[in-house]
Amino acid sequence: MALPFPIPDTLSSAFVMSRCTPADVNAIAEVYYEGFLSDPRNTFWWPPEKEDMIAWNRRRVRHKMADRTTRHFKITDVQSGDVVAFARWDIPEGHEAVFGDGNEDGAAAVDVSQVVTAGENAERDLPVTSAPVEAPTPWITDFPKGSSPELLRSLFDKLIVTQEKHKAKTMLGLSLLCTSPKYHRRGAAQALMLPMLALADAEGLKAYLEATPLGKPLYEKLGFREIDHLSFDLKKYTDKFDEVYRFSVMIRDPKSPS
Repeated sequence: MALPFPIPDTLSSAFVMSRCTPADVNAIAEVYYEGFLSDPRNTFWWPPEKEDMIAWNRRRVRHKMADRTTRHFKITDVQSGDVVAFARWDIPEGHEAVFGDGNEDGAAAVDVSQVVTAGENAERDLPVTSAPVEAPTPWITDFPKGSSPELLRSLFDKLIVTQEKHKAKTMLGLSLLCTSPKYHRRGAAQALMLPMLALADAEGLKAYLEATPLGKPLYEKLGFREIDHLSFDLKKYTDKFDEVYRFSVMIRDPKSPS
């Protein structure tokens, strides 16, 4: 199935970009697990056993792939066939066809060079920088085996309230962005972002995301600004950390053609 945008010239010839398919579910779940594990603070809500988290994530990926308001794209290593990175986007109502609804015949003409702020060079790679969990839509009670339902309800409730407060559904939303740790700093994650942001610019759409502390300065280089935050006192949830972990709620205004 064709991509709804041209592949950025910055993507290494060692990689190929395409849509995700159900055959990628296991690989995506593994990349998610290993990617977010690179900063253990992201895992404060996870169950203790890896397989329980992987199994839940497989179910979530299958569910989201069946949702026509989401889009999944991946970068694959040409030689090994490994999934290098993937992104999940939430598409606002009325803009489904622009971002590829499964019926497109080819790539839209967009200029990714306008995405990066003039005079600034965005990092060639964005590691795991989106929030490590997304609010379920519609609400679900399928939690990872071994996790705390109370903790997850509290986490999801915070996300839902924040997204409703800022009318996130009216914007292009980056709900997940994850790169396999062994492929960090290879430009894959940035390549997944640039063409979608260019399409948002062409549509006059704002973009929305929730960023980890690591991600905030990198997203700022792509034009995002913090408008709110979500804070979690980790010592209430785990004895591994004694700090407040802060996600930045960020919005990017569409850029006008120069």
